[in-house]
Formats: sequence, structure tokens, C-alpha cells
Amino acid sequence: MTLLELLENDGFSFKRVASTKGGEWAGPCPFCWGRDRFRVWPNEDGGRYWCRVCGKHGDAIDYLKETRRLSFLDACAELGIDPATKQGEHSHKPIQKGFTRKETALPADLWCRLARLYLDAAKENLCEEKEVMAWLYDRGLTDETIDRAELGWIRADVFLDRQSWGLKPEKKDNGKDKKLWLPAGLVIPLVLNGAVVRLRMRRQEKNSKYYNCKYYIIPGSDTRPMDFQLDRNALVIVESELDGLLIDQEAGDLVGTVALGSVGIRPDQEQNDLLKQADLILVSLDFDEAGARASWNIWTRTYPKAKRWPVPVGKDPGEAFQKGLSIRAWVEAGLRADNLPEHAQRSTDAMIKPFPKEWLQRFDEAQLERLAIMTVDGRLSDQEAITLLN
Repeated sequence: MTLLELLENDGFSFKRVASTKGGEWAGPCPFCWGRDRFRVWPNEDGGRYWCRVCGKHGDAIDYLKETRRLSFLDACAELGIDPATKQGEHSHKPIQKGFTRKETALPADLWCRLARLYLDAAKENLCEEKEVMAWLYDRGLTDETIDRAELGWIRADVFLDRQSWGLKPEKKDNGKDKKLWLPAGLVIPLVLNGAVVRLRMRRQEKNSKYYNCKYYIIPGSDTRPMDFQLDRNALVIVESELDGLLIDQEAGDLVGTVALGSVGIRPDQEQNDLLKQADLILVSLDFDEAGARASWNIWTRTYPKAKRWPVPVGKDPGEAFQKGLSIRAWVEAGLRADNLPEHAQRSTDAMIKPFPKEWLQRFDEAQLERLAIMTVDGRLSDQEAITLLN
């Protein structure tokens, strides 16, 4: 039985999304329950998996050991594998205690020059797209922030030769040359010292036959997270770069921000060094993703000064803004909670108490979870937490 068959027999549905390593499949994670960040390569070394959110990875033996609590020998017997062929591989696997940072590399000069031309045209397009501009305004972004971020808009998909951008040729499963795909949508660039080093597309058209993800990074891009004001003593971690822009716009004088781009992306080495120097890290990953909740543990384990600080309403700061939340007030509340004098902080015994009866009647399960985070992790008073929630 293959790894993919094991997963499907356990009730998980997967979709082929790429030809990487003989075929790449995407679906929900059996460990953190993230919706679509779990990747399976059935044809690589007998089958491998990796979750971009919680970091779980391994082969079919690891899967059976983790999910069914089988021993190594029992897992091999279940799969019909000779234990001797896998013994060395599974004998001394290190326990991962924090992030595994991936080194990033800047694109070649040719790629950067063409990306700049592409972005400049996209910026001109955005000025003429009233509906897209209205959508950005609705998320709280001002004209000044939109201009400073160099956001753009591409109206139609474009397919180019990969070599024309300095990329190595690749083949599709049918043997034909793979094109460089520049999809239509909102362009969110990463610009370092004036050079365009990443183009991320936020796609709008779900009915397109090419649509299988909301965000798409143009091949050749640098993959480091976007950051703002990392010299601040307090930092906020968010997933969306648009949310990062909003926080920097509303509270950049109070906090720095790291926008991961995806909950599974980790800080690069320079960002990691600055995060370790921070006095406080507010982790505000998208609230509706099980994977984000699982990754909170990794953040707090890696950075002792990190604490959970999701928005009190909506799934992310942009949606919370749309629901009427003051982003600055939310940031200030996170900073104020951390700076309470010792005598004003409640004891652990005082914090571990049943919710008031009126809370159970008034709030749903998700709201109660947010209130618990704000009053326990954030050490806000009940009234302060309810004020933010409302």
C-alpha cells in the first residue's frame, strides 16, 4: 500500500497540484488539520510527506507510527517492507524543537529588471481599477500605503518562455516545455533597496481553469518574509502581507511587523536574529486555520518573548478592520498587557477559572477562545477583553 493510499483510506482527499518529484499532491493535514498545506510525493523514495504549517514530515512508516501508534517493526509489517532496508533511516531521527530556517537567495539581475518592468505596468493598471482600489480601501489601506507598497494589477494571464526571465527550462508530465506563468490578479511585490525581488499574485478569478490557490509566487522570486520596522522593541507576526501593510500604516510607530506570506514560512536568519532581540512578539496568525493554532506552539517554543495575540473579531487584521476594530487600539492592548506591573498581574490560579455564566450565554465557542487568549495570555481584564471583542 502506498503512502497516498494510506491517507485516502484514512478519509483524507488529495488533489494533484504539481509534477515535482514525480508528482505532488495537496490536501488536509492529518496532524494539525490545516486545510490544504499538506504535501505528498508518492513517488519519492517510496513516498514522502511534509506539512507546510506544523512541519510534520516523513514517510509511510512515520505516518503509521504517528497516527496509529505502531512500532517500527509493526509499521514495516503493515506496509510489507523489509525492516532491514529502513532501519538506519529511522534509528536516530532528531526531534525538531523549533523552526528550520531556509536560506533565501536574491533573483538574478535579468529577473529583477523584467520584474520591475512588469510591476511598473501593473501599478499603472491598478490606478484604473476602481473595484480593486475600493477593495483595498475596504481593507483599510490608504493611497499612501498602496503607493509605498507598489501594489499593482494584472488583467490577464500571461505565459512566457522560462528562459526569457533567466530561469532553467522545465518539462511538464507530457514532455512539453513548462511556461513561466504570470497570472492575473493583485501584484504584491517585495522590493529591497529599489530592486524587485519577489512578485506574489493574489488571484481573484476562482472560475479560471488554472485556479488552484489564492496566492501564487512567480518562479525565481526571493521567498523571505516581508518585514517592516524591525528595529522596534515589539513585533507583530501576521500571515498576509496586506495585513502587514495595514499594521505598519496604523501602528508602525509602536511595533515592527513580519508578514510571513504563508503560515508555514519561517523567518530568515537576519529576521530571526532581530526577533530574538525583541522584548515582545505578538503572534497573530489567521484565526480560522487549525495549522496557525498549531504553529503558535512552535513560535512560543522558538521565541520565549512571543505570545498569542489574534484579532478579537474576524480571521485576520484586515477582516477585523472591516468589522470595525481599531488596529491601533488592538496593538496598544497587546503592548499594555505585557507592561503591566507585577502586582497588577493576576496569578495563574486566578486566571484558571470558569467563564462567567453570562459569557457562556452571550458568546460562541470561537469568541470564548479569543477571550481566553486575551485574558490569560494577554492578561487583560475581563472588561478590556470584552471591549476589544465588541
